[in-house]
Amino acid sequence: MLGVPLGSKVKNAAFIRKKLFSRLDLATDKLKEFEDSQSAFYLLRVSFSIVRATHFMRTTPLADWSCESADFDFEIRSAAETILGFVFEDESTYLQACLTPSLGGFGLRRTTVHADTAYAASFIEARAESRESWTVPASVLATPPCSQKVASYRIDKQIHARLVEQAPTRREKKRLQRITEPHAGAWVTAVPSTEDGFGTVMKPQVFRTAAAYRLGHTVIPYEIPCPLCMQTFDKHGDHAACCERTGDNIVRHNRVRDLLARFCSEGLL
Repeated sequence: MLGVPLGSKVKNAAFIRKKLFSRLDLATDKLKEFEDSQSAFYLLRVSFSIVRATHFMRTTPLADWSCESADFDFEIRSAAETILGFVFEDESTYLQACLTPSLGGFGLRRTTVHADTAYAASFIEARAESRESWTVPASVLATPPCSQKVASYRIDKQIHARLVEQAPTRREKKRLQRITEPHAGAWVTAVPSTEDGFGTVMKPQVFRTAAAYRLGHTVIPYEIPCPLCMQTFDKHGDHAACCERTGDNIVRHNRVRDLLARFCSEGLL
C-alpha cells in the first residue's frame, strides 16, 4: 500500500528499478531539450534528482538496490552535464556539484552516498514512533543517530573539507573556501521567475558560464588578452570578475540597488 518493496533482494531491485526509472528517462530527455538552461537545471535539482529516490532511500536498505542507485546517479549526472553544457571531466568537479548549495555545490546529491544515513534516520524515527522493539540492522548501528537532514549535511561538509585539503593549488583552495560564504550560492537556488524583476533570470549562456566558474571548470579554451585592458584573460574567468575597465561592477551594484528599492516600495517604505 505504501509502495515499499518487501520481497527478496532480486525482487526489491526489480521493483525499485521499475518505479524509479519508469518515467525518469523521458523526463530528463525533456529537460535536456529545454532552451532555458537555468529553468531546466532548477527542475532537475528540485524535482528529478535525489528527491525522486528519497522514498526508497528511507524505506529500503541500499544493499538491496545498489546497482539501481548507481544507475540513477549516473542518469542525473548525464542530464546535468548536458544542461550545463560541459562534462565533469575532473571527479572533484562532480563531487563539488553534488554538494548542497550552501557548501558550494549544485545540490545533485548522490543516492549511493546518502542512502545509508537516510535509511538509518527513517528506521530510528519509525521505531521510536511505534514504541516497539526492533532488531537493528548493522547498517543502522554503524550510523550516528540523527535526522536525515543533519546526516546529509555532515556528509557534504566532510566531502567539502576533503576537496579543500586535496586542492592542487592555492587558488583552487581559496575558490572552494570562498563559495561557502553566506549567499554565495543564492543564484543557484533562486526560482527563475520575473515575479520580483529580471534579476533572478539568466540567459542560457550566462547561466552555463556562471556554473562553470562556480565549479572551477574552464570558461574559455585558452588564455587571451582582455579586449578592454589587455591584461591576460585566464581560462577560469577570474579576470572578468575584477576587470576595472568594464561596467559589470556598476551593473551588479545597480541591480541590487533597484531590487532593494522595489522591495521597499512594495512594503510602503
